[in-house]
Amino acid sequence: MSTSIDNDFIELWHPKYDKTETDEPEYNRLLDRVSVDIKANHTLSESTFTEILNWKSARVKGRIKWGEFEKYQDVITECLSAPDTEKMKLLVGLYGFGAPVASTFLQFIYPSTFPIIDRRTVDVLRHFGCIQYKSTGIAQYPAFKTSILKTHENYPKWSLREIDRALFSFHKQNSELFGSLANPNYLVDKSKCC
Repeated sequence: MSTSIDNDFIELWHPKYDKTETDEPEYNRLLDRVSVDIKANHTLSESTFTEILNWKSARVKGRIKWGEFEKYQDVITECLSAPDTEKMKLLVGLYGFGAPVASTFLQFIYPSTFPIIDRRTVDVLRHFGCIQYKSTGIAQYPAFKTSILKTHENYPKWSLREIDRALFSFHKQNSELFGSLANPNYLVDKSKCC
């Protein structure tokens, strides 16, 4: 079993993502689509916006105020010129958006800068001692982002997406381990991952 989130961990676990998930082609297609939308319109089309929600979690679509969709587009446009420290706050201010959904949109717009915060990735980072919390809220996002970016800095050959895939698959394929993660001191070599 891995003892840190390092090059070997990412190399082993990121390909295993495809054993349980089939969304990588859709992720890559959406990256291209978002890039086209942003370049052409400085926001996202309703269809691209909807596809991102479907990719992340289709149930979120029921929380969106579709009659006020222009407001979502306006905030996405505002994010493009906002400082990085404000982008997440702007999106979380939208009705129906929490940090996991907001970070997903930011990942598609800024794939090399904003990782997706998710219950599974948070659990794995906590398991390895990189973070000390279980929440996926906006207050925890800066520490989460710092941890992921530090991992990327230490192992630059891996993209944020590949790091995310490794963390996600490690969690999903070690359910016996994550069913009993009550001890935040279940630590290993913190210097390697965060």
